[in-house]
Amino acid sequence: MRTGHILDKTIPKKCMEQADVSISVVIPVLNEEDSIGLVLRDLPRDLHEVIVVDNGSTDRTAAIALAQGVRVIKEPRRGYGSACLAGLAAVNDPDIVVFLDGDFSDFPEDLAALVQPIVCGQADFVIGSRSRGPHERGAMTLTQRFGNKLACSLMNLFWRTAYSDLGPFRAIRYSALKRLGMSDRNFGWTIQMQIRAAKAQLRIAEVPVRYRKRIGTSKISGTLKGIFGAGTKILYTIFREVFAKSPIFKKGQAEHLIIFTRYPAPGQAKTRLMPALGAEGAAACQRGMTAHALALARGLSHERGTSVEVRFTGGDEMRMREEFGSWHFTVQGPGDLGARLSAAAENAFARGHDRVVIIGADCPALSQRTLQDAFDALGSNDVVLGPSTDGGYYLIGLGRMEPVLFRGISWGGASVLEKTKTLALGLNMRVHQLESLQDVDRPEDLGLQGKDYGRGTPWLSIVIPARDEAAMLPRTLAKLPISELLEVIVVDGHSGDETAALAIRLGCRVIQCPAGRARQMNAGAAVARGKALLFLHADTHLPDGFMENIRQALSKPGTAAGAFRLKINGASFKYRLVECLVNLRSYLRQRPYGDQALFVASDLFRKLGGYRELPVMEDFEFVLRLRRHGHIDVQRDCVLTSARSWETCGVLKTTWINQLSILGYWIGVAPERLAWWREAQRGYVKGDNRSTSHSEPADGIEASSPISHP
Repeated sequence: MRTGHILDKTIPKKCMEQADVSISVVIPVLNEEDSIGLVLRDLPRDLHEVIVVDNGSTDRTAAIALAQGVRVIKEPRRGYGSACLAGLAAVNDPDIVVFLDGDFSDFPEDLAALVQPIVCGQADFVIGSRSRGPHERGAMTLTQRFGNKLACSLMNLFWRTAYSDLGPFRAIRYSALKRLGMSDRNFGWTIQMQIRAAKAQLRIAEVPVRYRKRIGTSKISGTLKGIFGAGTKILYTIFREVFAKSPIFKKGQAEHLIIFTRYPAPGQAKTRLMPALGAEGAAACQRGMTAHALALARGLSHERGTSVEVRFTGGDEMRMREEFGSWHFTVQGPGDLGARLSAAAENAFARGHDRVVIIGADCPALSQRTLQDAFDALGSNDVVLGPSTDGGYYLIGLGRMEPVLFRGISWGGASVLEKTKTLALGLNMRVHQLESLQDVDRPEDLGLQGKDYGRGTPWLSIVIPARDEAAMLPRTLAKLPISELLEVIVVDGHSGDETAALAIRLGCRVIQCPAGRARQMNAGAAVARGKALLFLHADTHLPDGFMENIRQALSKPGTAAGAFRLKINGASFKYRLVECLVNLRSYLRQRPYGDQALFVASDLFRKLGGYRELPVMEDFEFVLRLRRHGHIDVQRDCVLTSARSWETCGVLKTTWINQLSILGYWIGVAPERLAWWREAQRGYVKGDNRSTSHSEPADGIEASSPISHP
């Protein structure tokens, strides 16, 4: 093997006099116990941090890395891109990020030459080219060389680049990497980065690096399945980017979302809720609402490439990561809320973001659509405000940094929103206002009015989305047992009748949320304290003994969720036929729908990000995702649901509409168009509440503050 020159074991001092840089190294690994120690041994010494991402190893890889004193994080979702994304989420705001494989095929010592063009200001993105450098005979297989040549030729043709390799050993300026909106979770990661770097017009360079035979068998080039999968994905990625209808950076490159929250420690989180919920209950509420905000952020990042940062108080980064997973966590820092908001926004703009949105983790009614609207509004406005019902704001978005917006404000008062608007208008800033939402800081925000709701943590939380259900709701609630192990949360979609007042009088927790079944169910789940969640429609009665049924079902190995058989409250033989078909489908195809009282463990619900905010088919789509995580257990006992939907249009027409909706969804008809078509076919009957309750397939900030008091 031609070894080439031997590099010094420290980062070159050339250019360092002009630039003091920090370098984070991300190493994805999967069963690399024979090589990871050698990789870590040969890395330069003066690095900012080294993060080893364990992608599901079954050997001693993680233990060996920990013994070397580096950070090890777990990413159970398999895929090279998944591991890289997890490592990227864990880095601590470096200047440069380096990606390096853990199989010892690259020479870690070459890192010095790799980063030098970036350190010296000559490039933003540097690829370690194996094709241009010396490599050991047999280190690159024939299929690897052919794949490299083909992929690079296509990229050079479509984007006028000069790539010679898809080498995984690469360095990139962190601020530039965040602009790329990286999303691929497997074989397409490296080529997606190279294509998007070209689209973003980054300064790209290649540095020759040495390459040798890897230790162990390659997960890609070592198997026919890996070769075929990688080749297919690389070509797919290229042509997907070629035929993209709009530039990928139209929205995502400039967007940055910051979430303010607190570590959910009992006695320290959501203290104003403690008189009603107790210390454990208040902490559980904080945990659920933070998980809800992160689920929204995950969707935004996936769809638009928006970067996300979590600013927290209480606890530390390790505990936050253990509680909520791999995100970019930052301590909020000193000062009052205004000082911390200002520092967070200023830091984001300094890192090159053009549009910055800050939210608190105490608004369960917040939706992904609202966040999208906020970023879109910043295209033609300087400030976007989301008013909360207590006179503050649950969201502030900025198109440019103006520290004055956060000064001289009494954060505990009821005039925060108006004061902020006045300051913005005084600076000649264009202001856009979003829908008004209720945040959750005090017992009154949950309809508890300060009463003791129970000190223990309930095992099951029942979430009931409702709108104008005063006639139905009391009979549904009357079927539920009074128990410390059960809590009932009614999510009122701004009813025009006594729905909310009735629910409060009957002992339920009540939160307000704009109408929309998926949005309401997500909002209820965000404040739920139970270990399991059950989503119940306001016109559906649960069977006796349902809690024990749910406990037994969720305790079965391999069970992801469950539901009950359907019984319709009507005497017609047609209803018996519908019941038979629905229950048969539920058993054979594992597809129960929302009117069958879906239940799921809270942790899995939050891991999946909850319901997608679709106008119809939200339960259908959610069940499809649940099935990928295990069995859907359909109970022998039945729920009894109202026949009002079938009575409105007739059994045959209702069934026909439902089946056509499923077909339309499968072939890609937009859910919004499906919703319009369904309403046109069925008509709207007052009190029917199809949009919220009836089923068809289909922070750290306290009460009086605008975002959250840490």
